[in-house]
Amino acid sequence: MDKTTLEASFDSQEEAEAAVRKLTALRGDRFRMESAAAGADFGSKASRKDAIASGVASAMLYGGAELEAAEELGGNAAEYSPAASKAAAIHLTADIPGESVEQARRVIQDTGGTLA
Repeated sequence: MDKTTLEASFDSQEEAEAAVRKLTALRGDRFRMESAAAGADFGSKASRKDAIASGVASAMLYGGAELEAAEELGGNAAEYSPAASKAAAIHLTADIPGESVEQARRVIQDTGGTLA
């Protein structure tokens, strides 16, 4: 199946999670959320037990879709960049089947996201 990687930015984690739930219904996968303020390693302080619990919760919420994220994406953002802009606080990437790309773009926009 031919997949396209879409990239989008959201003002909040809640908006990004709403998009992920809808994109999962379009058979999207390999979701990755990053906090723009904290960078890619924002979840590195989570304990192994917390990471496992978060993984189980994600599997229950998103089914078989793969999701990479920390418990709270912006939780420790202030220690990384206190002046971080609210705009584009969360960056999301997802692989979407070719036949669903246009619908996925509408989902992203409808949930408050901006396509990269």
